[in-house]
Amino acid sequence: MKLAVYGKGGIGKSTTSCNISVALAKRGMKVLQIGCDPKHDSTFTLTGFLIPTIIDTLQEKDYHYENVWPEDVIYKGYGGVDCVEAGGPPAGSGCGGYVVGETVKLLKELNAFDEYDVILFDVLGDVVCGGFAAPLNYSDYCMIVTDNGFDALFAANRIAASVREKARTHPLRLAGLIGNRTSKRDLIDKYVDAVPMPVLEVLPLIEDIRVSRVKGKTLFEMADKEPSLGYVCDYYLNIADQILARPEGVIPQDAQDRELFSLLSDFYLNPSKSPVLNPEEQLDLMIV
Repeated sequence: MKLAVYGKGGIGKSTTSCNISVALAKRGMKVLQIGCDPKHDSTFTLTGFLIPTIIDTLQEKDYHYENVWPEDVIYKGYGGVDCVEAGGPPAGSGCGGYVVGETVKLLKELNAFDEYDVILFDVLGDVVCGGFAAPLNYSDYCMIVTDNGFDALFAANRIAASVREKARTHPLRLAGLIGNRTSKRDLIDKYVDAVPMPVLEVLPLIEDIRVSRVKGKTLFEMADKEPSLGYVCDYYLNIADQILARPEGVIPQDAQDRELFSLLSDFYLNPSKSPVLNPEEQLDLMIV
């Protein structure tokens, strides 16, 4: 099974991806996580350091693929999750999507894809150009990380459009949304009403999730020493269980940009107001 995780930049994709990877490993899967971001920090909480990238390794080998071995590019992370970082071109030059394609090409030549039950692509931000949409070409499911805010849901809709487009030629489905760092989900629900898709999980504002990123550890590793964090791990185990059940998923019918802008902005500009109670009704409510 191949999964692609997308979402607005800074929304917590990599932290979410690492914890889902460990959750899948806890369920007995052999997992490979591939970071598809030039800043190559997708797998940081799994390994505790910034591992060398595919591009770094190819440069050292003068781009002779035949001289690259699996141990040159695949690093072991927490929970037995294997990790690869695609890397990227220097800032302002080249195409990051091309690097993703070269990463897949190399891993196929190494027969690495045949070794795993689950391969998870953690993809840069909300960029949906042809290059960074490339992991969708190899994926069975896409998962979108969002929060309960305007910008993240606007980005989610653009990613949904990419899934719809790729599904024309590939057996790709949107598994659903993952709400992250949100105390409410009313705007998420409003969006899902307009663009039907599953909501796999909504994680509340939990400080330990943010702290885990700083510590370079997954929530599962932190829970080894702090069992009270077990309830946070359950969120990710729930997502893993849903994915392993191979859901039908959806081909999303994304909203047009202007329609979505009106839908989401109206939520802020014209919030639903609670009915005004007269004094007698207020007294009855107080008694209740």
